Amino acid sequence: MKTASANKRGKLRGGAGLWMGIVLVAIPITYFAYRRYEIHRTGMEDFFVLLDQRGYTPNVGFSGVFRPGNVIQVAEDGPDAKGRTLETPIVVAWADTCFPNRPPRTLEFTLPEFQGESSAELTLTGEMLPRILPSLDFDNKAVANYALTLENVRIQTFAKADLSSEFSAPCVATLRTAINGGDKIEWFRVVLEAIVADALTLQMDWKSNASMETREKVATKAEKALTQSVAVGRGNADSGIKVAVKADDVKRMTVSARGFVIVGYRARPLEPVRAP
Repeated sequence: MKTASANKRGKLRGGAGLWMGIVLVAIPITYFAYRRYEIHRTGMEDFFVLLDQRGYTPNVGFSGVFRPGNVIQVAEDGPDAKGRTLETPIVVAWADTCFPNRPPRTLEFTLPEFQGESSAELTLTGEMLPRILPSLDFDNKAVANYALTLENVRIQTFAKADLSSEFSAPCVATLRTAINGGDKIEWFRVVLEAIVADALTLQMDWKSNASMETREKVATKAEKALTQSVAVGRGNADSGIKVAVKADDVKRMTVSARGFVIVGYRARPLEPVRAP
């Protein structure tokens, strides 16, 4: 399969021969090249299980790396021929460079099995919350219960055909440079789809014996964790982030942080297109 225009997409000469462009590969993501977050629970109430069943990888920490259209590197040289999985994937090329003027489509997000949540709002409680957002470190001496609500949850997506062979010439040149420098194309993925939200609202119910000093320390840590999470999700620290205390009394505190966050994602491998 060739690209429509060599002038637009660019001819690339790499170690593997003459390249005419890059396409997506319609094969499952292997454990080696794209490790899923380990899931040990099997109940339908577990958000991680539901994401896994629908082909998503949970975005632990809400990293902004996984915006649809980003090309990411998921592995590097290792002790054997297969390579070594990166604990944290890195961006090789940005979506607006690889697919300029091609925004993802927005779809409704629904998980009807998940505690009756609506399509626009999702609440994580119990063990799920620290697993998806480890930076939230709760003081069990102060907090009795807590819940994190994600607002305006939706899906941003590209169809595979929307992106295949449509990589821009600057994007292809960037990937060529990386591969000529020793990287392997099988280490790269393009993010096709992501579950995203516009705000995080954390509700903390205080224990009756929690002192004011302890509550203040926990609240400060919570605000900082939400701010950092939203900043990371945006990929641009502190830009456009709005953090506000919506409620605060001896029984409960609610903190809201508005900003783009990525909850989970799907990605596909790449392969070069070569001349016959």
